[in-house]
Amino acid sequence: MKAHVEEVSSVQRRIRVELSAIDVKSAFDSVYKNLQGKARINGFRPGKAPLNVIKKMYGSSIAYDVADQLVRNNLFTAIDQQSLRPISAPVLETFDLPKEDTDYAFSALVDILPALNIDGYKGLDLKASVVEVSDSDVEREIEFIQRRQAKSKELGADESTVAKAGHVVNISQKATVDGEEFSEFTFDKVPVELGKNYLLPELELAVIDMKIGESKTLDIAVPEHVLDKSKVGKVAKATVKLESITELTLPEVNDDLAKDLGLDDLKTLKTNIRDRLDKQAEGHKRNQLETGIFEELNKTNNFEVPPSMVEQVIDSMFDEAEFSSDAERKQMKANQGERAKARETALQRARNTLILSEVIKSEKINVTDEDFDAYVKELIGGSMGGMPADAKLFDSIKASMGQHARESLLFKKAIDFVISHAKITETKESSPTPA
Repeated sequence: MKAHVEEVSSVQRRIRVELSAIDVKSAFDSVYKNLQGKARINGFRPGKAPLNVIKKMYGSSIAYDVADQLVRNNLFTAIDQQSLRPISAPVLETFDLPKEDTDYAFSALVDILPALNIDGYKGLDLKASVVEVSDSDVEREIEFIQRRQAKSKELGADESTVAKAGHVVNISQKATVDGEEFSEFTFDKVPVELGKNYLLPELELAVIDMKIGESKTLDIAVPEHVLDKSKVGKVAKATVKLESITELTLPEVNDDLAKDLGLDDLKTLKTNIRDRLDKQAEGHKRNQLETGIFEELNKTNNFEVPPSMVEQVIDSMFDEAEFSSDAERKQMKANQGERAKARETALQRARNTLILSEVIKSEKINVTDEDFDAYVKELIGGSMGGMPADAKLFDSIKASMGQHARESLLFKKAIDFVISHAKITETKESSPTPA
């Protein structure tokens, strides 16, 4: 056997394997003998038909089995001899059928990892806006909890019942601009709480003090945030109808509210809320830093990505996505149009993975058992609202997480390393307020 390697790109090699006529004849003989032991031919006992009879009956079709055997028996041997390190199954380029007593050759494409030397991952200039959690943020979250725990009562349509701040009203509206229907201002039976600035000022002012079943016509200035920018600044003629009014009775903010949520007291509830908001703020900051890391390192490090690696990432993206059934997921994976849409994102993810892999290798980053235990406890704590898991539950979850979780932690430690060696400029950002 002879093997020749051609460089197709920095991440792909073509290997050509040449086999002598002796190798080919040996493969033919092996396949014939295997077939001889299985063949059922009239006039002969099972497995006892002469080879010349077998060749006469199956000679024209046996070449496919011989080619398969020659490739399977020699391709990976040749790859190993040439010191190639494939990251996926080789792809055959040529598959001509062999002939007895004749030399045979085939070629395959082999994807390999690029030879990387990632520069500049120490001392990166990164920027991040940070959110400082305030007491008002905690109070706002408690107000959301109040509303989730509130008791509701739909009010009857009598003369004394009018819409007030704090009521949840169902309203319908039709609107036109320049005499044509304006779909963005047209809706049917939409619930909204009054007094929270959820509605445009003109509309909320009109709805306040309306009675159930009453309609009003008003002018509304079309604001900038609409999708149809040609309507911005124009006046919409709107007719709003009050369909129903629901009164909310909010629970008091005290220890009983916390106990209804399974906590000891209001102080514990507030502490849990602040811890959660702090983690969200830290996650927001980290996401910005991670994005900055990959943007900067991709600017200064240009390299090719193995095509098969991109395809593997596309498969994993479909595996992570929500589908109604496994059959739908399988269908999407096989859809070349959908794969093409995902390819750019998959390419970027693959590049980021290769960058981090090189950082891990260069800095000899690893995951100890203690690291992994702490990581699992952190994940469990986040999913259980900070409550500790018992030992059996911890061991069960840890065992189910497998190697993928260790790899995730390894990449997290690589990002931590880059962040710890970066120059970070922080700007303060106010907490988001409800719309």
